[in-house]
Amino acid sequence: MKGPLDRSKVVLRHLPPTISQSMLLDQVDSRFAGRYNWFCFLPGKFSQKHQTYSRAYIEFKRPEDVIEFAEFFDGHVFVNEKGTQFKTIVEYAPSQRVPKHWSKKDGREGTILKDPEYLEFLEFISKPIENLPSAEIQLERKEAERAGSAKDAPIVTPLMDYIRQKRAAKSGARKSIANGRPTRRTNGTSAGSPSSSASKRSSEKRRASTTMYVLRDSSKAGSGKDKTYILAPKRDDQQRAEKSGTSASGSVANAVEEETGMPTL
Repeated sequence: MKGPLDRSKVVLRHLPPTISQSMLLDQVDSRFAGRYNWFCFLPGKFSQKHQTYSRAYIEFKRPEDVIEFAEFFDGHVFVNEKGTQFKTIVEYAPSQRVPKHWSKKDGREGTILKDPEYLEFLEFISKPIENLPSAEIQLERKEAERAGSAKDAPIVTPLMDYIRQKRAAKSGARKSIANGRPTRRTNGTSAGSPSSSASKRSSEKRRASTTMYVLRDSSKAGSGKDKTYILAPKRDDQQRAEKSGTSASGSVANAVEEETGMPTL
């Protein structure tokens, strides 16, 4: 670590926020030109609420120059365009290190004209620009390619094959059921025994319901051996017959009245 008399880097604080690097260098070079090795200026910020002072770091060649610089600029007053005064402070820099300049030369410097990628790029940009075909031409080309190219066979996965087989089995079972239904009906109608017998029974019941047997003469029929029966219609048929008889007799009476002109009793 350097001693207090060996330190050569100082910081100049409380500079006006609006001062520029060129303005500060003009004042420093007026008395210390060629007597420092390194100079760094950090501008400040000025706003209505808060302002940040500018500052400068300087490394001198000899420690004696540091003392002379401090005697001149420590307490020096800078005045801005508005008349505001800024009193500067000179201090030793907290860090006496100075960034080193990179002096090593790059081996690829100046070889870009020999670089193959760069030469390829130059060749590419030197070619004439080819305009793309219009949208209609591109569509025609695509349609021609689709028409000329053979259609690829559809890809059938094992799952698709299994589903197709299952559907085919279901459709075959439905067809067999549909084919078996009419045969059962024809067989049922051809058998004829249950349906025909039922129809015959119903017709016999209807015939039996319309007719009934009545004793011919109840007074003479004393014994069971001499009983005789006659076929007579039911009450409904009798009522219908009576209605038809009365209507027929009424029509006959009306006809007689019309012919004779006399009312009938």
